Amino acid sequence: MVIIFKRSSLCLAMFCIYQQSSAEMTPISKKTSVEARSDTSITTSSINNKAETKVLSFTAAPIIVTAETLGDSSANQVKAFAGNRTVIDNDFIKKTVSNSIDGALQFIPGVKIDDETGTGVLPNISIRGLHASRSGQAQFLMDGIPLTLAPYGHTGQSIFPATLDNLERIDVVRGGAATQYGPNNVGGVINLITKPIAKETQTEIGTNLTVFEQNGKPLTSLYARHSRWLNDDFGVQLEANGIKGDSFRDHSDTEVTNLQAKALWYIDDNQKLEGFLQYYDADTEMPGALSPAAYEQDVGQSQRPLEAYQGKSTRWHAKYKNYLDIGDEAVLDLTTFGHHATRNFEWGFNSQANKQGVHWADPAIAADSLRTSPREFTVYGVEPKFSMKIGDSKNIKHHLISGVRYVNEDIDYKLTQTKLADGTTTMPRDWNLQTDAWAAYVSDEISFLDERLKVTPGIRYENAKMTFNDAGNNTQADNTITEWLPGLTTSYSLTKSDDKLWLIYANAQKSLRTPQIANIRGNGEEGSELAWNYEIGTRYTTDSLQANLGLYRIDFKDQLQWNSAEQSFDNVGRTLHQGLETAITYAPKTFKNLDVGLSYNYLDAMLKEGADEGNQLPYSSPHQLGWHASYKHQDYNATLSGVYYDKAYADNANTVAESKDGGIGETPAYQVWNLSLQKTLQDTKNEKLSVQFGINNLFDEQYYFRGVDTSPVGRYPAPGRSYKLGLNYQF
Repeated sequence: MVIIFKRSSLCLAMFCIYQQSSAEMTPISKKTSVEARSDTSITTSSINNKAETKVLSFTAAPIIVTAETLGDSSANQVKAFAGNRTVIDNDFIKKTVSNSIDGALQFIPGVKIDDETGTGVLPNISIRGLHASRSGQAQFLMDGIPLTLAPYGHTGQSIFPATLDNLERIDVVRGGAATQYGPNNVGGVINLITKPIAKETQTEIGTNLTVFEQNGKPLTSLYARHSRWLNDDFGVQLEANGIKGDSFRDHSDTEVTNLQAKALWYIDDNQKLEGFLQYYDADTEMPGALSPAAYEQDVGQSQRPLEAYQGKSTRWHAKYKNYLDIGDEAVLDLTTFGHHATRNFEWGFNSQANKQGVHWADPAIAADSLRTSPREFTVYGVEPKFSMKIGDSKNIKHHLISGVRYVNEDIDYKLTQTKLADGTTTMPRDWNLQTDAWAAYVSDEISFLDERLKVTPGIRYENAKMTFNDAGNNTQADNTITEWLPGLTTSYSLTKSDDKLWLIYANAQKSLRTPQIANIRGNGEEGSELAWNYEIGTRYTTDSLQANLGLYRIDFKDQLQWNSAEQSFDNVGRTLHQGLETAITYAPKTFKNLDVGLSYNYLDAMLKEGADEGNQLPYSSPHQLGWHASYKHQDYNATLSGVYYDKAYADNANTVAESKDGGIGETPAYQVWNLSLQKTLQDTKNEKLSVQFGINNLFDEQYYFRGVDTSPVGRYPAPGRSYKLGLNYQF
């Protein structure tokens, strides 16, 4: 663990971010941290730092470590991490012409998205075949803080208070992090890392204009950021991001406002305090799924004119850090966080569907009712953590990490139904879920053989008391979840040098997802979804090459699937997710202007119980490819990138023939190519001006997903070709 103590407006900048030309970090004492202010090897993405560092496209720049298991997702930490892990930085996101966070994530092996909106407002992300509405099977964090509406009782991202312009990088960990980061980490941990306070006073203004060829309507994004150090000890940053316009289909008008403020105070040489405040507001129309006949006629139309979404969230957190003079290196962290959020979906509903023998959401049949699902969430959490390195022996060293977390959740969950003919309104659901959850964890990274061999046993304890109230039926049910979640990671370095690392690793961990308010019905004790995750792999890293090859296996017990026709969850029992992930990025020294990357995921996700045992799990694609090639000439940079996903099914029976309403059937494979051209117009000590032109879905691939959430049957068209023009000015 590397610790910087000294207060300085230069060394404190960007949370003390630094890069070394060798892409290797070494511990820095108080004295050397101050001296490092003038070292030319120190660089950031800021215009105030001119030295360049060779950083692979899938790897963020090295940053000073914290007491977290995942650290700060620096290049040095990623290459030594004992599990499958990928970090994509802001530069890679721009080069691949990503229009949204979920669009950027599809370049990571094992990650699949269903692009419902074309704007990223409501991402649907699955990892390793773990599919759930609103990305409910992945643990989302922002700067290490839970981003989910309710970490225990509502893991779906039906509010996603994050926009791409505010991010510095995205860290996706598919295994090896369950002990500290839980619950709901079966599919992995996705940490969205926001832009840090700049090294010196800095203002950034950016804009992006996206025009979809389908309808020619514009979608604009405006971004502004100002960082300033008020004195040597106290820095602040204000950010504003607004998105407004239409996606590629009718009935898709969108407006998003995202305001963020952060402050960093160095109390003294050993203590610092960080604060964060965010306001997020999204309002969007949703075009919904199409019947197969309507899709063939015009993918830009909408057959679901009643679908809409509104969401608001106010989030905050505070982090206190104290570097202690005990052991070799020690740090005490205290984090508090919370948010208040409201969200509402509106959609058409056919109350006569059962009598007519059709699905209530059949897009070809007019709805007779309007349903709304207003929900309100209040969440508070506090988490003290302690980390210490001990051991004078050259042969054995310990890195202890321990922590305790308390989370309180209050969820109001309503469902209303209004007859369009006479305006009569009923409330089929009026629920409330109160959760008090305690978690404790401890891990010990034990290093042998001059720190080349590392073995890290750990365990997490979860205790969640969940009280479910059904006001409509005047019933209450108490549910207590108690689980011990052990984990073990190991790694061995086959090489030991500053310029390359060849690592082999393995890990095993137990994970859980607690009962969700959507599947609790007040019928008694509800069980958790439990899984064992296993990985084994190898990673080879130099300053020009990064290659990873890993095997994974997820044994899932009592997996739940949403039955949209019956409006209930079905327990499909045990499922097995196993496969292979590999990725390589290469920037040849003999051809310095070129860097290329290729990733591949093989996934065998299958049902292991019931009548459909042995079949492929719905929505999972057995094969996934991602690629990019960038060439830089003077101030120009051109990138060609793309993704490929294999075919998938929409039901457990793996039905190939498509139903009349499009609810089931084989979903064809697809591939999408993107092209990006970037030009730096000005790059001086105090100013940087750059422009970008990009084409997303270069060859206008026409593909679709099956229905999503409030529009669960039919073909959901994916975005066709679009053109993007971006401008960014820092001064």
